[in-house]
Amino acid sequence: MNEILTEGAVQVPNPYPIEIDLKFPEVWKLCQQARELAWDPAADIDWEGLRSADIDPAARAAGGEFWSLRAWMEHGAVPYGCIRLSEAVFLHLPFEIKQHITNFISEELRHHEASFRIAEALDAYQPTPEADYFRFIIPKFHDEKVEKSMPFFAGMCVNTLFEHLSGALLKSRHENARYPAIKEACRLILRDEARHIQFGRIIMREHFHEVSDEDKQRLGEKFANKLRGSLLNGVYAIVNLPLEDRERAGRARALAADAGLGATHPDQEIAIIAGAVREIRDEVAPFGVEIPIIPEIEGA
Repeated sequence: MNEILTEGAVQVPNPYPIEIDLKFPEVWKLCQQARELAWDPAADIDWEGLRSADIDPAARAAGGEFWSLRAWMEHGAVPYGCIRLSEAVFLHLPFEIKQHITNFISEELRHHEASFRIAEALDAYQPTPEADYFRFIIPKFHDEKVEKSMPFFAGMCVNTLFEHLSGALLKSRHENARYPAIKEACRLILRDEARHIQFGRIIMREHFHEVSDEDKQRLGEKFANKLRGSLLNGVYAIVNLPLEDRERAGRARALAADAGLGATHPDQEIAIIAGAVREIRDEVAPFGVEIPIIPEIEGA
C-alpha cells in the first residue's frame, strides 16, 4: 500500500482471517434459541397493573430501590460483554462464539430494561444509588484484571459461575413475586440466563483441558473473592455490610419481600447462595477448579 495512505494510520489488530465455519454446534443452537425466544420488556409485559396496584408507599419505595439495584447489576454486564466481544473478534474465534456474546450483551440490556421498568412502575428508578456502599461497590464490577490475565474461555467462565448464582436468587424472586408483571419479568430473565449458564458448561467441557492448573486455581479464588468482596456487600446479600448499613438494607429488603415485590428476604439469602455455591463447586470440581470455602455463608 502507498506509504502516504498508511502514514499516521491508527494501528489496529488484524481481524483476518474471518472464519464462518461453525465449530460448536451446541453454541449455535443457543444462538438460534436466542433469536426465537427474544422478548421486549416494554411491549411484552403489562406494567399498568403494577402501577395501579394497592401497595403501601413504603413498600413501593423499598421495591424501587431493590429493582434499581437489579438494573445496575444487569447494566454492569454490558461493558463486560463488549470487552469479550472485541477479544473474540481479534482472537479469530468461531462465528457462533461471537454471536453468543453479542446475544449476551443484548440480553443483559434487556434485563436491565425490565428491571428499571419494575422500579419505575413501583416507585422510581434510581439512576445513582442513594446508599454510599452501593456507590462504592457497584463500580468494582468493572475491574477485570484477573479475567484479562487468564485465557479467554477461563475468563468467561468466571462470569458464567455468577450467572448460575444469580439465577438461583432470581428463582426465589420469581417465587416471591405476587404481581404478574414482576413474575413475568423474572420468568423471561431466567429463560435467558439458562442459555448463558449452558454456554458456560459447553466451554468448560470443550476448553478446560487447555487451562493451566494455575489459572484454574485463580478462577476459583476469583469467584470466592468477588462473592465476598462485593456481592455479599448488599448486592446478593447484606451479610458483609457494616451493622448500620446492614440493618437499613435488611429492613428495606424485608419490606419489599413481604409485600411480594420479587425481593429476596434477608433471612433466605444466605441459604440460597450457600446452596448455589455447593452446586457450582460440584460442577467445576471434575475440571480441576477448586472454590475455596466462603466463611460468611459456609462457616469456618
